[in-house]
Amino acid sequence: MILGIDMGASSSKWALFSGGVSGGEVAASGVYAPLSGHLYTPEARQHMAAGLAGIRAAVPAQPSAVVVGVTGLVTGFAPLITEMLSSTFYLPQTALCVTDDLHLAYAAHFLRDGPVGGGTLVYAGTGSMAYHRTAEGEVIRAGGHGFLIDDAGGAFWQGRQGLKAVLREADEARGQSLLASRLFGVIGSQHWPDIRAYVYGEGRAALARLAPAVYGAAVEGDPHAQDIQRRAGRELARLGGAVLRRTGNSRLALCGGSFNPLVKAAFHAQFADRDVILTPPVSPLLGALALAPAG
Repeated sequence: MILGIDMGASSSKWALFSGGVSGGEVAASGVYAPLSGHLYTPEARQHMAAGLAGIRAAVPAQPSAVVVGVTGLVTGFAPLITEMLSSTFYLPQTALCVTDDLHLAYAAHFLRDGPVGGGTLVYAGTGSMAYHRTAEGEVIRAGGHGFLIDDAGGAFWQGRQGLKAVLREADEARGQSLLASRLFGVIGSQHWPDIRAYVYGEGRAALARLAPAVYGAAVEGDPHAQDIQRRAGRELARLGGAVLRRTGNSRLALCGGSFNPLVKAAFHAQFADRDVILTPPVSPLLGALALAPAG
């Protein structure tokens, strides 16, 4: 039994696979609260320990190996997370693998059939990044600089762009658009004190939660929302193109909840005249089967 855990800024997902590395049958799965590798404070470390204990309580059987992909993993904290996993799951450290969430997703798309013939993974979740890993383990990436700097195309960026547009509408007294109606519906208010409390009280996860409403407004024909979807697709394609040029590879895989159909269509349009092979998307948790320690 191999347990895969994908820790993210919006949520943490887990799946228990039966049959070992060659099996891959999902015996159980679940979703937990957000967890990250930013363990700089005692409170953050306590939150991680509590999170692992919560996941362990939900897993219905004892795993023989655990593979964890951690968003924002700081290499220096990997041994600490490994120790937490060992004590929580009663496993030796040789049965554990702690890596970053992008490596987990990359392994799911390109390494399950062996280390040869990798490609470029373009990830769009709360943030965004393009990622390639060589056979020697060297990482070649573009983006992933965090929401304060860029992360264009991801859910935080989409939510921020949408809210910025509707607040400018309000400033200019242009009336409430469809996009504004959808966003204020998620926030629960159209009044600035409530919007301020929602955004600045909950941080980037709050803005990321607005992304599905932006997509919904785009589907219903709101021009601002549609423009945000097109721009998100172009930004993500820029990241993918940058890594493809640096690696000379032609295989692409898309991963992450922010790749809705409209963003995906805009992304694909940027590669319409290029010789690119698209790998079908799979769950990042399948990367646990490729990265699980042998034995």
